[in-house]
Amino acid sequence: MKILLVEDHAETRRNLFRLIEQRGHEVTACSDVATAKAELARTWFPLLIVDWMLPGESGLDLCRELRTEPDGDEMFILLISGRTDPEDLREALAAGANDYLTKPFHTQRLDVRLSVAERQVGQLHERHLARVALQQAAQRMTDILEKTSDSFYALDWNWNFTYVNAEAEKSFGIERAKLLGQNFWEKFPHVADSVFARNYRRVMAEQTAMEFEALAEDGVVWLEAHAYPNGNGMSVFFRDITERRRIEAERLTKSKLESLGTLAGGIAHDLNNILTVISGNIGLAQLEAPADQGPLLTFLGKASQAAQHAARLSGQLLTFSKGGAPMKKIASLGELVQRAAEFSLHGSNLRASIEIEDHLAKAEVDAAQVEQVINALMINAREAMPTGGMVSVAAENFQVAGTSSLPLAPGRYLKISIADQGPGVSPELAAKIFDPYFTTKATGSGLGLAICYSIVKKHNGFLHLEKNSPAGATFTFYLPATRTPVSHNPLLPNDEKQRAATKRILVMDDEATIRDLTAQLLATMDYEVTAVPDGAEAIRVYERAMRQGDTFRAVFLDATVRGGLGGVETIARLRELDPQVNAIICSGYSDAAAMAEFLTFGFRSALPKPFTRQQLADALEELDASREETALR
Repeated sequence: MKILLVEDHAETRRNLFRLIEQRGHEVTACSDVATAKAELARTWFPLLIVDWMLPGESGLDLCRELRTEPDGDEMFILLISGRTDPEDLREALAAGANDYLTKPFHTQRLDVRLSVAERQVGQLHERHLARVALQQAAQRMTDILEKTSDSFYALDWNWNFTYVNAEAEKSFGIERAKLLGQNFWEKFPHVADSVFARNYRRVMAEQTAMEFEALAEDGVVWLEAHAYPNGNGMSVFFRDITERRRIEAERLTKSKLESLGTLAGGIAHDLNNILTVISGNIGLAQLEAPADQGPLLTFLGKASQAAQHAARLSGQLLTFSKGGAPMKKIASLGELVQRAAEFSLHGSNLRASIEIEDHLAKAEVDAAQVEQVINALMINAREAMPTGGMVSVAAENFQVAGTSSLPLAPGRYLKISIADQGPGVSPELAAKIFDPYFTTKATGSGLGLAICYSIVKKHNGFLHLEKNSPAGATFTFYLPATRTPVSHNPLLPNDEKQRAATKRILVMDDEATIRDLTAQLLATMDYEVTAVPDGAEAIRVYERAMRQGDTFRAVFLDATVRGGLGGVETIARLRELDPQVNAIICSGYSDAAAMAEFLTFGFRSALPKPFTRQQLADALEELDASREETALR
């Protein structure tokens, strides 16, 4: 053990040095307080043996001074003096001496005092190590709290700040020096009636931890807070989780839409098959009805309109399903936005301010579906401003960077915004507005915004409530821009004239009623129809016709066949037999791959169910036009 001996009498100093050294200690001796302080500045001495009376400062003064140092209570001080009065002993102990040895002293008495000192120094050393470890732990904790991305602060029992980390300083927007020692409720009076206040008071009163999420006072930012009792008051961690909640809401909405899509797709498929039969038979009845039967033709016309309306509703259901892929074509979004916005406000007491950026990029979209989105958002704006006002509609080019918070792949987009001047959407409802069947209207279905969300999503875009305040709400959606020229049919037939001349058509559908109906409708157009129930039979019929040197002008293939080859599998086999086969895919389910990207699969066109006689005729005309255009190229 290192011992510092401070004694001005040379003989006494030598004797003490020798006796102490004999006990195996490392002794440093000096004769005055100034030298002792210099030694203490260089080296830590757990034991000091100090003479009371010294030149200049006394040993008692040194004792008092050392005890004021941060670690001054961790050394053992043995005071030596010729004074024997009990009052002197009390004065020495009051100054901070641990023990007292009077002169002249005997060797045995010195040994006893040193033994006591050695034992107590060991205890002091253990306490010193514990304190160092505690200080190091506290420093590590401070480092962690300062480097964490969470905001953190601590309050005492009187609700006064005792600690504020750097992140909390940023979150509060107040320097921590202006917070420490200040009362929490006085600095933030607006929190008094909030969720934060109720939970904080419970933590203090019940000494229980609380974890919760709540809106900040601005009504926009969501915070996640963890409050814990800490023995001296309360500690609070909090973080901004606005983005996380947005992503979770996005994921939940997507999950709900997918669940609904599974149901909607199946219902729409069967409904479209039924509507195809209804619409087709109405069309046949109109052809057979005598021209002088005006009332009958009127009734049939109304029935046809109702069937078409039902078909549009079925199409809305398909936007939820996995198969509800948009039938995309390159379009001018500026013209589409202006036309749809103006049409939506027709007859209302609202005015539209429409701003279309010059040189607005084009987009490959299903124009009818995008118009449906704009119409639904405009209707929302109308309902938000029953007394009238201005709806601001804007379309602009927009670049999404890799660091963007938007859930979109980097690239060029068109940004369409529709802003109203209504009361805004309450924070409680903002997270639910895109949920299927959620509505605040007594007569609403709750499908409007959900359908919009699904449509935009299937265009690889994103729809969200971009801005929301008591001054109004702004809905914005993004659609990928395109530079791709209009696609031409890549299939180049070698016998166009022969195929165009033939009146033979092959129809494949697993529903007997639809097969028969399609054959009847085509027969009214003077076509010779061969109808088969599945892909395998279609392949056999087509192969037999080829062996006989015969051809089919067109082949209609149903996309989905229960228990058999569907349209996609069938076209692959037919193209192996005849690379120039003219096939049209039909479906009441709008398979995402085959219906939207029919050219990729080898089809020349796509015909969604339900279809009318006129739509069937249009599909064949479009097929002819496609062949002629391709032949010219």
